[in-house]
Amino acid sequence: MNYEIQSRSDFMTGSCLVVKIPENEIDQNALLTAKADCPDFILPFHYKNTDGQVEIVYKIGSLSKLQHLSGNLTSVEYAGLWQSLLKPLLVCGDWFMNAGSFILKAEHLYYDKNKKAIKYVYIPSAYGLSGHDSFYEMAVEVSKMMTVSDAALENKVLRAIIKDFNPMEFLKMLSLHMTENAENPENPEGNNSFDAALSNYEKEMQKIPSERADVTQKTTAISSGPGLRCVGRANLPSLIQVQIAIGEFFTIGRHVSGIGKRQSDFEFDKKTKAVSQRHSVIERDVDGYRIIDLSSNAGTFINGEKVPPNTPVSLDTGTRISFGNSGTDYIWEDS
Repeated sequence: MNYEIQSRSDFMTGSCLVVKIPENEIDQNALLTAKADCPDFILPFHYKNTDGQVEIVYKIGSLSKLQHLSGNLTSVEYAGLWQSLLKPLLVCGDWFMNAGSFILKAEHLYYDKNKKAIKYVYIPSAYGLSGHDSFYEMAVEVSKMMTVSDAALENKVLRAIIKDFNPMEFLKMLSLHMTENAENPENPEGNNSFDAALSNYEKEMQKIPSERADVTQKTTAISSGPGLRCVGRANLPSLIQVQIAIGEFFTIGRHVSGIGKRQSDFEFDKKTKAVSQRHSVIERDVDGYRIIDLSSNAGTFINGEKVPPNTPVSLDTGTRISFGNSGTDYIWEDS
């Protein structure tokens, strides 16, 4: 079965997703159990019955899309993220859920930076939504988002996905690798078992760098196409060109010394403290461009008004954007 997932957002309630299901296609056990005791691996939701349909509204809140958090990870971070992604598929039966009813596309996987965990959209349908191919495709997508400092671990992950992806066997492989490396005195990360590493994962998780090219600050003029033109302080980049295709996104942040790789597609100088390391992202879809604040410390302002975190706001020619309290505004230009 296929169900349409609609996005809604406004300045008061933030972002949410909406799905409508015919009442006779609802898995009542899963719906009522998850509502009464919502597991921490799915987006919280509420629902109502209207004209023979059940409308389910999922609250995104301060969560970011997982695809916005790509980058180099330590072995502990990498293993913990994979466990957070796959374990729900193995334990969901405790809530009368079916692993085949999780939405497994990267665009609908969300990241809780406080709990350092992944959350799913779960559609309580009496019919399966995803098969083995969907699990495989999700694993491939996620593997492309992240790199890990442990090359041997990354190779094992890629081989496990290509060979015959199985969540249980995949997690066993991770556990064995982390245990073996914990017993290796030459491995600086290996001072805990895999379980201990996972329990410390939330404490050790740092801001995630991405797998972009070496750090450079772009200040070239916009020759054509959309972008941001500075109308404030002259000592900040005057132009930011945004060249992305439909379905792609462009991240904006601040360079942090010592990481060595770009964490965003465009980075302000490290002295621009008003801008967070991962501040905002511009997405493009068939309707145009929109900007999303990535729960930045100082916020993103549109036409002088602070926008809620992780809430898409459409960009039109002339839209005024400010990243934090840097004292500089940028004007969005479509061409």
